[in-house]
Amino acid sequence: MKSTCLTICLSTLALAACAVPTHEQPRDISAPADCPKDWTTLSSGDSRVKQLSVELREERGTLRDEIRLATEKDLSKNPELKAKVDDFNRRATQWYATSAYAILKDPSPEMYSISQTHDAADRNIDISTNQNLRILTDDWNRFWLWGFPSMLSPTPIMDTSGQPR
Repeated sequence: MKSTCLTICLSTLALAACAVPTHEQPRDISAPADCPKDWTTLSSGDSRVKQLSVELREERGTLRDEIRLATEKDLSKNPELKAKVDDFNRRATQWYATSAYAILKDPSPEMYSISQTHDAADRNIDISTNQNLRILTDDWNRFWLWGFPSMLSPTPIMDTSGQPR
């Protein structure tokens, strides 16, 4: 009976210790999560395209026309056009990431709550879980009278371990 209860208790502790955080880890501030990899594939009505500067929107339209007119649709066969598109995507992402729109949408991407980062919140959760499970183990041992010998005997039994109680 004791070994079964101990097995159940240890299994519960092992499963609880394997908890996985459910929040999204902080992302790279220079490339927001909603940034596309290729800006030329977005429609002109997309809200992200509307946040770009007028010059970048015009350049995007020109690049889309060049891609449309290219005989090979595969950009890897046209290295000049691919380099232009890659450069444009880099500049558009930088513009979008530093735009007021992106900053106001998430002004503090590293913060999990008002006063904690994701790592600090994870640490607090882990510490609380660890303490609660250790307390549960002590309570479980006391419930099954494993924590200490009973003092209810009329004749006290000598403690031969040498450890004071």
